[in-house]
Amino acid sequence: MGVIRGAFATLGNYALFYLFNILLFYFHAQVVMPAAKMKTMQAIWRLPLFISIEVLVYIPIVLHTADFLNKNGVLTLIEPVQFTFRAHTNVAYRAVYFILFATGYYYILNYFKERKRAEEKEKERLMVIIENQRIYADLIKSQHAHLKAQINPHFLFNTLNFIYTNTRKTAPEAAEAIMALSEIMRYSIEEVKDHAQSALIEELEQVENLIKLHQIKANHGLNIALKYDEEELERIQVIPLLVMTLAENMFKHGELGQKDCPATIELSFSEGVLNIVTRNRVSLHQAHTSHHIGLSNVRKRLKSAYGKNARLDTFVTEDQYFHAQLVIELHHA
Repeated sequence: MGVIRGAFATLGNYALFYLFNILLFYFHAQVVMPAAKMKTMQAIWRLPLFISIEVLVYIPIVLHTADFLNKNGVLTLIEPVQFTFRAHTNVAYRAVYFILFATGYYYILNYFKERKRAEEKEKERLMVIIENQRIYADLIKSQHAHLKAQINPHFLFNTLNFIYTNTRKTAPEAAEAIMALSEIMRYSIEEVKDHAQSALIEELEQVENLIKLHQIKANHGLNIALKYDEEELERIQVIPLLVMTLAENMFKHGELGQKDCPATIELSFSEGVLNIVTRNRVSLHQAHTSHHIGLSNVRKRLKSAYGKNARLDTFVTEDQYFHAQLVIELHHA
């Protein structure tokens, strides 16, 4: 501008006018253009109206500010401010000049924003395709696993039945163990697979089979009792394998061979509350440290099925007895 005009102004002169130009530039690009709603039909009348208001406000602010600062000696202008038609025209020209640049700046920004948005949408689309392919692959695997699950148990039960038939006369106790094992496995596979809940009495039958198996294995030397009132529990439905898991935990970590330290599993139902209590002496000869993963899984399943209406508490007494108490409020479930 100094070269064009043939003279350079003071630094304060440039700072004042270009401060207003910069403010106008970003105000138009960041405020006026979005407010005009450029992607709608309203922009046809909004944009000209807003530009006119900008120019009409910009002119007096620039002229009066420059005149005020010049008269008070804050800055020195090349020429004193004159409120003439030509002066107003020059400032208006300058305003329109920077408004046009700001409009171009606005469209450049929008171009990059739209491009980035399109890239993100394309990335999301590709991620959906990849996720669908993964789900489809998992579905194929689960279908194969389901077919195997249908074939393998059938083969297993037939084999166990064949062994039971051939050992019933020669080794009746072994045959009894095979039959108990077959019933336990059939319950674990079929009942758990087909039902979210099952009859508690049916599970207790399998707990008795589990006790029978361990008694045979220990030559009937275990001292454990399962206590419940069949009529009291006859209609109770719960998620499966709760009592089975507690019983297995006793066999795995308990000392059940001492006659003076009996282990018990007791069940009772009163006023809509099912109470399951196990008690056994802790084994002092475990091959590895117990992490009680089975009990942890029971807690997770209880929380998923019953929420706050069920809990499993465990503790060890000073005389080394492990207690587990499982409570389910069925009238709230």
